[in-house]
Amino acid sequence: MVRLGLIGCGRIGRVHADSITVHPRAELARVVDPFASSAREVGEQFAAPWSTDVEAVIDDPAIDAVVVASPTPTHVDLLIRAVRTGKAVLCEKPIDLDIARVDACSAEIGALIDRVMLGFNRRFDPSFSDIRSRVEAGEIGTLEQLTIISRDPAPPPAAYVATSGGLFRDMTIHDFDMARFFLGD
Repeated sequence: MVRLGLIGCGRIGRVHADSITVHPRAELARVVDPFASSAREVGEQFAAPWSTDVEAVIDDPAIDAVVVASPTPTHVDLLIRAVRTGKAVLCEKPIDLDIARVDACSAEIGALIDRVMLGFNRRFDPSFSDIRSRVEAGEIGTLEQLTIISRDPAPPPAAYVATSGGLFRDMTIHDFDMARFFLGD
């Protein structure tokens, strides 16, 4: 059983909480968010202890891995801190909006980089995986054009747009990843 701590109880944090709790080999061990109402709501909904103190997740030796689902500007710090305590980390993308900070994060983590996974979840979606397998097997034919369209279920809140880099920087990264997934590097 892998015991996971969730940092960030906003929209994507709730998606991760749901995914963790339905997995038979995962336990949502603790959720944290600076807004007590969000932490409490997610904690109660998913029967997990909750807190507003991020150290409750990062410093807890009983937590094996951390999901960083907080706002983009907090990713670098939380990612580095969690990895330094020996935890595996799934970090939402992008790591940061400034590539120099991303490079510095990578350099600081160094050899522990294999403990980090970024939230490029579409590669693991059964429909994307099936199409890629069918293309590779020649079942569909030669890939001559790849059209990628992304949509969100609703417009994002203004506060999210202000810190995330907006739709292009926050979501289009999935489209670039899908292009690499289908076409290679």
